[in-house]
Amino acid sequence: MTASRPRAGQRPATTTKSEPSPPAVWYQGQVQAALVRRGGPLRLVRGEGTHVWDAAGRRYLDGRSGLWAVLVGYGRSEIVDAVAAQLRTLSFAPLTDAASPLVETLAERLRAVLPGDLRSIVPVPTGSEAVDTALKFVRLYHSAGGAGRRRVIISREYSAHGSTYAGSSLSDPDRGLLRGMGTRLAGIRFVGAPYRYRCPHCARLDACTLACADEVEQAIVAAGADHVAAVFAEPVPGPGGVLVPPPDYWPRLRAICDRHGVLLVADEVVTGFGRTGRWFACDHWGVVPDLMILGKGMTGGYQTLAAVALRDRVAERLARRLVPHGFTYSGHPAACAAALACLRIIEDEGLVERAAALGGRLLDGLGSRLGGCPLAGEVRGIGLMAAVELVSDRADRTPLSLGARGVDRLERELRRRGVLAFADNPVIVAPPLTITDQDADELAEAVAGAVGALAARRTRSRAGSQS
Repeated sequence: MTASRPRAGQRPATTTKSEPSPPAVWYQGQVQAALVRRGGPLRLVRGEGTHVWDAAGRRYLDGRSGLWAVLVGYGRSEIVDAVAAQLRTLSFAPLTDAASPLVETLAERLRAVLPGDLRSIVPVPTGSEAVDTALKFVRLYHSAGGAGRRRVIISREYSAHGSTYAGSSLSDPDRGLLRGMGTRLAGIRFVGAPYRYRCPHCARLDACTLACADEVEQAIVAAGADHVAAVFAEPVPGPGGVLVPPPDYWPRLRAICDRHGVLLVADEVVTGFGRTGRWFACDHWGVVPDLMILGKGMTGGYQTLAAVALRDRVAERLARRLVPHGFTYSGHPAACAAALACLRIIEDEGLVERAAALGGRLLDGLGSRLGGCPLAGEVRGIGLMAAVELVSDRADRTPLSLGARGVDRLERELRRRGVLAFADNPVIVAPPLTITDQDADELAEAVAGAVGALAARRTRSRAGSQS
């Protein structure tokens, strides 16, 4: 008897092991098939304070604030009630020739904490869209002033400016955000970041030379100053490794931009609203950028909202023109209600000052616990954002290559200790601003324990290979 052929559309039987089907939900930053093989994502079902619980009932201290956003913790009834009340009253209002009064109230509230004359607020739904908006505005600013040739944008290595095409183009090319999609937007040039531990200019010197800032001026001159529109920079690159600049870097950057008529754009999506122990990271150095990009922590993760803040001279020039810009959910009433409630909590509970104090405790705890670990090359941080850079050799600072398996192993070690952190090299922690002394110590202990376990495994592996 002959075997029947499969009907049209029917797959023939096979004995080979097939690849897992892609998940129903496309998860960000993941190889989908690999995520399925690992058993899927960590399914979080509840959050309270600084902790989250998974579907199996396991509790974790959230050392990554969700994704840098959960500044005031989970389960804040003040924010939930404000959002619910607004949705019952007015669930939507377009930010065109009609708007909810809350968006103006929020703008006034932001003006009270923003540095200098950053007084005009452009609301958008997300930080990535804010980056895209800032890029449009800086080019339009020069065009409106008769300098339409100014199109070049200077960005930096280790940068992370979002996932729109514009944001991906401005982000460090090594992040691979446009891999397989095409080239980045035209006119974007990259310079080095203020990365003291690996600075090609002064890593081995006793003091910083600020040559990394001078690279920005050299790039402006090389492109032709009359062709450069703006410098985009995170005051402290967070996802790029918590690269804390030397004290004179941002004042030097401000002076360079002023000297050449170039706008300075500070991307504070990650660092804003108290994360670094000041309202905004730029406040550490007394620098007022021409545009400031805001997002993430503005609503504490309860709603999607971001913004671009403009200095007076930028806003005044653009106010005379019709700017072709906007998104359906810009300035959503419920998002504005969440932001106002979140900002009230930050101020009433002194969370900016708390971030400075608890950040010092966290950094000291990491440093003391990892002082003798052979894999810990540098521990650095500012406020409640800290990083542990891993090396295979502390003497020559050779970066430790973790690979996918190493990252998974590190993630498991952290979770086994009841902590969520950004598991990679460097290991990054950025907990909510509401953490306690005990939380800070627990984070430091868990990260040090996970890195120590990695070092022990590496030692055993080497011993086994030599026997």
